[in-house]
Amino acid sequence: MKTWLSILTLSLMTLSAAHADIQTLEQNLKTKYPEIPVKSVHSTPVKDMYEVYMGGRIVYTNEDAQYFFVGNLIDLKQQQNLTEVREQILNRIDVKSLPLEQAIKHVKGNGERVIYLFSDPDCPYCQHLEKELKNINNVTIYLFLYPITRLHPNAATVADQIWCSKDPYKTWQDYTVDKKQPAKVKTCKTPIEKNIQLAKKLEIDGTPTFFLKDGSRISGARDASEIELLLKAVK
Repeated sequence: MKTWLSILTLSLMTLSAAHADIQTLEQNLKTKYPEIPVKSVHSTPVKDMYEVYMGGRIVYTNEDAQYFFVGNLIDLKQQQNLTEVREQILNRIDVKSLPLEQAIKHVKGNGERVIYLFSDPDCPYCQHLEKELKNINNVTIYLFLYPITRLHPNAATVADQIWCSKDPYKTWQDYTVDKKQPAKVKTCKTPIEKNIQLAKKLEIDGTPTFFLKDGSRISGARDASEIELLLKAVK
């Protein structure tokens, strides 16, 4: 009985100390970097090193918050990228909250799988992703037009033309895959500005970025084979 009590007492003391260290770190972060919003602080398997999620990325530091490590924390024995696992968890969103009326809907096959895509028509990586998506079947794609004009000055105009066309997704594919300019159409009310604000809210800082049915965030262009594996992994 004494042994179990000793173990329990030691565990509680360790937990209390860890909690105290996190509180110290949180206070130091607020004091030293008040302009940077910190979303969460967690312990790691490494003694005296903590995971800090801020600015849409994970960094590592100790309770002093003086020096930071940026990179991947790897568990070699388990062959696991711990940083990547945590990022997938922290970057998830509630896809049910997405305003789908601001997206172009495209259904292929039975449409049972879902991709929520934020993409810029003039982004080369977005164009590559679109070529790969043509090889994916049985999927519903919700395309949120998200022109990043600081990189592609003409993208907003193109996005407006795509949205206002008779067949927006075909016009999108014609432009991104076949390099066919959208036909001139009568201007209409578009959700482009709302999409830009939504992307900022979701901390999407690059295109393409897409989300899966479980809210997982995938950044950058992926090949069709990798997209298939990602879709199969989602329950």
